[in-house]
Order: sequence, then structure tokens, then C-alpha cells
Amino acid sequence: MSEYASRSQPLAAAAAGGIRYSSRPLRMPRTPTRKSSATNQADIARAAKVSTATVSRVLNNSPLVREEVRARVSRAMDRLGYFPHGAARALVLKRSWTIGAVVPTLDSDIFARGINALMNRLRDNEYTLIVSSSDYSLETETKLIRRLLERGVDGIFLVGAERRPEALDLLKRSGKPFINAYISGRSDAGPAIGFSNREAAAAIVDHLVGLGHRRIGMFAGITKGNDRAAERLAGVRARLRHHGLKLDPAWTFELPYTVQAARVAFGELVQAGHLPTAIICGNDILAMGVLFEAASRGVKIPRQLSLVGFDNHPMTEHVRPSLTTIDVPADRMGELAADALVAAIADGTPIRSVVLKAPLLVRGTTAEPRRD
Repeated sequence: MSEYASRSQPLAAAAAGGIRYSSRPLRMPRTPTRKSSATNQADIARAAKVSTATVSRVLNNSPLVREEVRARVSRAMDRLGYFPHGAARALVLKRSWTIGAVVPTLDSDIFARGINALMNRLRDNEYTLIVSSSDYSLETETKLIRRLLERGVDGIFLVGAERRPEALDLLKRSGKPFINAYISGRSDAGPAIGFSNREAAAAIVDHLVGLGHRRIGMFAGITKGNDRAAERLAGVRARLRHHGLKLDPAWTFELPYTVQAARVAFGELVQAGHLPTAIICGNDILAMGVLFEAASRGVKIPRQLSLVGFDNHPMTEHVRPSLTTIDVPADRMGELAADALVAAIADGTPIRSVVLKAPLLVRGTTAEPRRD
């Protein structure tokens, strides 16, 4: 039954009974109006027994205010439930006290750790972090950068250095400080705080070749729109060539960063009956997928297959055998990026690129290849 029908039936019944209804709307009694009771700076000044100019100085963090007076004004604001108007304060100070961040995904421990460290350090400096996810789309990243700039953020944190020319143009024209993370060596894209994905990949190859491996495969991340995955794959290929080896296409996959994708790909290799002696994975999630599928198919790691991940996910120490991996300094990147952005906003300190170490952690999934 429609709403109209359900409402009209009682009226029809009443009409049949001889009751007359007016079609004019009923007039409700008027509620007396009163002036807004919103607390303002004058109220705070009276409560704290100071001038409104002093209240304004407290709100703007002026060093001219004595701590005892600042505390008294703060107590008055708390007591009266006063919250400063953020937009008005931003207009006066020409600062919004917000930082924007665009990451490929939050469904990843390595980015979550970096963002958490960034957020905590920014909070210590009275900044709020706004986080957006591009889902590995450079087009989406460009739109998000524009939106953050339109919101008036004071600086921007980004992942990687590969982006559309219009995104880089937006960043440069805005005059806002920005920083790239999880990457190094791309001065054309702005300052970076990160590590060399190529050198980390080379360290993995050196480790495996040093153990005696010659048949090495790779489960890389999808390289389109992901310069970190591309650098890792290129680093493996280049270092294998250095050792007189090459990456066999039959053992090379570009995969989404999921356990299931790695399990399916490894299952195909097992069914083909021609396994490499070692597999390098573009991140630890892929490596754990290989580890789980190998266990289900009776492939012994590291006795029959050596396996290396990338990132040092917290679970890598707890799986059995524990996973050999690259220790990506996500927390340190977040902290250093926050410090650099805060300094640049405060007094124009130039942001300088920093290259951190990303060491190989040798654990239980790598060993000499079988000789049989």
C-alpha cells in the first residue's frame, strides 16, 4: 500500500461519517526565538579576566602570552565549551595546520606503518593529517592532489615519484611543500625520503647467487603506475645480468599484491613441472602466498625452493619457516617526512632528499639449492 493510499483511507472513512475536514494546513503555535548562545571570544575574556586581544594571542600561539595567562584562558575555553573557528584562524595565520597524504592503498602494512608514523609526528607538532587512497591509479592520484590543494592543506606526502605531468604541475604551482616517499633517485619529481628499491633487489640476488642459485624466478607486483614494483623488477634483472644470468619469462609474473594471486601463480609453476630453485617476491604478501601453496603441494622450503620477500611485514617472523626479506624503513620515512614538511612550512627550510638503508634480513626460507 502506498503512503498516499494509507493516509487517504482514514479521511475517506471520516467523510463518509459526516465529519468535515479543511484542506488548509494547520497553523502550529510559534516558538519564541532567542539570540544565539554561542560562546565568543568576549565571553572567554570575561571568564578569564583578560582582554579579547589576549584571548586572540592565546588562540594564535603568540609567545608574548605568559604561561599562567595562557593556562587561565585555556581553562575558560574548556569550561565554556569554546572551539576556535578553524577556517577563520587559517585565514589570519595563512596556515590550515593540515597535511594531505595520498597513498596507493591503506590495505597494506607497509603504507599503514608509514602513515601512522607520519600522523603521530605531525600530531606532536599540532598538525592534522588527511589521508586519501589512489588505488594505484595515477589519474585518481592527480584528482586527489587537486582536492587536497583546494582544501588548503599546508603540505603533501606522496608515495613514489611516478605521476602525471599535470599532478607535478599542480604541486609546483601551488607553492606548497611536498615530499615523495618509498623511492629514491628521481630528482625531477621533487625531494624524496626513501630507499633504493634497485639496490635492495640487487642485495637479494647477490644473496641467492652466493648460495649457489642459478635458476631464479620472480613474482613481481604489477608495474603499471607503480615505480617501486618496476624498480624492484628492473633491479633483479640488472643484477642477474651482472652475474651472467637472466630472468626466465616462464618464472616471471606480475601479480596483484594478494596471497591468492601468488598461490595461483605458484600452482601453475608446480603443474608445469619445471620449478626454479629460488623465487624473489615483490612483497611479503606474495611470498606468504607462495609459502602457503608450497606447503599444500608438498614443496619443501628452503630444501627444494628458496624464497625471499620484501617489506618485513610483522608476520614474516612468525610464519614457519620465517621469511627472508628486505627491511623497509617505513616508520623512519614517515617520521622524517613529517619533520621535513613541518620545517618547510614553518620557515621555508628546503626539503632535501634522504636515502635510508633497507637491509636484507636472512631468515629461514633461503638455503643452498639441492644438488640432486
